[in-house]
Amino acid sequence: MALAALLAGAWCGGAVAAAGDEDVAIQKYLVHLYLGDPLETVQSIYPPLRDWPSYVEPKGRVTRMKLQRVSARHFPANVDIMWVGLRHDRVVEIQLVYDADYSSETTVEGLANELSLIYGEAKLSGTGKFYWTDGARVLRVFNAQVPVLRDGERAVELRTSLQLMTADLVVTRPSPRGGE
Repeated sequence: MALAALLAGAWCGGAVAAAGDEDVAIQKYLVHLYLGDPLETVQSIYPPLRDWPSYVEPKGRVTRMKLQRVSARHFPANVDIMWVGLRHDRVVEIQLVYDADYSSETTVEGLANELSLIYGEAKLSGTGKFYWTDGARVLRVFNAQVPVLRDGERAVELRTSLQLMTADLVVTRPSPRGGE
């Protein structure tokens, strides 16, 4: 419940979905960043202590930058990794991957339930991601796979993740049956 209240206030008075609404107004603000902010704004809010690793996704031509607590002077609480997607040096995606403690306390389902208090009931994708959309933006909650070392061995942990992005980044594939 505390997270839902925090998000409602932090997201500048986000619209609460009325019963029966299909689309909701998804706020374009998350962890002090707005979709559309320039790279300079990201760097001023989270001053780099070292270069942030990045790569360009071939689909959508989005440059994804990986920010971690050790690579930025300031960092959001309970977040282990923050991915910031940029197109033409403007933010088009913000993804938070929460730390192990937060992920064990707040599951994907729990976070989706809290966000449902703000945005109405979530839809569930075929890949198991909870999501809300307003046609311009998409908000998703899902498990992110994080590589870790456990007893000297490489392993993967599932962590709670929250992602805000512009709707054009969501790739929809037509159904083989011809419908949606």
